[in-house]
Amino acid sequence: MGKPVFVMVHGTFQWAGQWEPLSTILEDAGYEVIEATLTGLGEKEHLLSKETGLLTHILDVSNMMSWRDLDNVILVAHSYGGQVITGAAAHEPERIKHLVYIDTVPLDHGENLIDGFGPEVYETAKTAVDADGDGWVIPSDTLRDAKPTMRPHPWKSYIERIDLPEDTPAFSGTIIIGTEGEVFSHMRSVQAPARAEKRGWELITVEGPHQLMEVSPSKETVADILLDIAGN
Repeated sequence: MGKPVFVMVHGTFQWAGQWEPLSTILEDAGYEVIEATLTGLGEKEHLLSKETGLLTHILDVSNMMSWRDLDNVILVAHSYGGQVITGAAAHEPERIKHLVYIDTVPLDHGENLIDGFGPEVYETAKTAVDADGDGWVIPSDTLRDAKPTMRPHPWKSYIERIDLPEDTPAFSGTIIIGTEGEVFSHMRSVQAPARAEKRGWELITVEGPHQLMEVSPSKETVADILLDIAGN
């Protein structure tokens, strides 16, 4: 088995380029970093449709790992991407070294993002979908200030429930949570501790915003955590 490979999966509204501030640090340390853009977002914005859902995004990542024949993968997700890597790892379990959830949590079979993030995120997103998203997309400025690279996100992916095979292994994992942004307080204070304890995973708090990987000094702290995982 070769050196670990980092595969990065972005959150709501975002794209692969969200990871560049963090990826550069990992690459400078000698690691390969592969950043996925999910269907309907970023350079794939032209593929967005009412049928784009969680399974679509899971297959984006699991197929990428399969087609590239990756192994020893440290699968890293931010925010919405957490439920994506949960499913992708279950599709390609033999390729996974470790799962890392950045300000997000893993899901159990039959759950959706709302189960992990809580009612405040649901109400905020659903209100925006109904008012300004034609009933099927979340406007890109709903949960945080929008950047030029952020695009509307398919609501189906938030409410679609994850289907995990019964033989899905108990992966090793780490949950990293931020400290800024009240809309994520339920996930951080209730869901993250409970889900980390259930799995026997480490839970680490890093001072900073929801997008910990984008700014200093939180991105350097996250990089140190990831490099420690890769070296063990």
